[in-house]
Amino acid sequence: MTPKQYLDRYTYLAIPSPLDGSRLSCGLTGYGSGWNLRNGKAGAGAAIQQEYAVFRDALRKAHHDNAHTPCGPSFYFSERPLAQISRLEEFLADSLVRAFVGKGSPDEITDALRLALAVGRIGTERDVNGRLPARMTVQEYARDFMTLDCNCLVGNFYGGNPDAHISVYASPARRRTGIGDVRQGDAIVTHCQQAPYEHVGLIEEWHPSGSSARVKICEWGWYGGEEVHYRESTQTITQGPISSLGIGWATPSNAVKGVTTFRYIFAPQSDNVPWGWS
Repeated sequence: MTPKQYLDRYTYLAIPSPLDGSRLSCGLTGYGSGWNLRNGKAGAGAAIQQEYAVFRDALRKAHHDNAHTPCGPSFYFSERPLAQISRLEEFLADSLVRAFVGKGSPDEITDALRLALAVGRIGTERDVNGRLPARMTVQEYARDFMTLDCNCLVGNFYGGNPDAHISVYASPARRRTGIGDVRQGDAIVTHCQQAPYEHVGLIEEWHPSGSSARVKICEWGWYGGEEVHYRESTQTITQGPISSLGIGWATPSNAVKGVTTFRYIFAPQSDNVPWGWS
């Protein structure tokens, strides 16, 4: 799976409804992690944490009829069936938390949305705990309560830790030193002294010509649709200010006004492919 194909799994989620088996579509547009959601709405971070708590209690009620006793760490709906969910399907409590805190894989987010539908957090009727639903549609729920950030996208694509610090992708041993060495799936780490390890993305396409390259990048650095997360540009490629980090290109910082950062390029931590199946 290429970076763009994996990005599409977030921006064009396909969700089998646990209620009637129909196929539902929605996309993520929020940005942030650790309850720090940004989607263009004030107070979104507090709202997502509150909704997770209500969702969790409804899930507990549906699973074992006690909203105060946790599910998991892994659990099934074998003894108390829930909608059309298979009695043999396993769910992980930690995976559902990751879906709400900006670190979920596409599969983990899909599971959270399916369960939110099944317990009534999405819809028009009260949920299994007697609470009013949070949103009427899965798209509204995904927009307001599901998100990710840059190291979530990259970590899950590589099948690693979605909460790993950006610096782990910037190993000098994996730095790209020649314009012809760059490959699809390489990581791009934005870094300078004033904004260290500011951002990380993935290379989808790389077309070098002389000292420049036309590059397509997959990244998740702000809220919005595909136009924010998938971009093409032509860059002049040079040795970076920190020689041990290899080549890349200069770019304005998104974190510090008036500061220029450098986007360094690194080979993946592992050559184990296919990527993108976490």
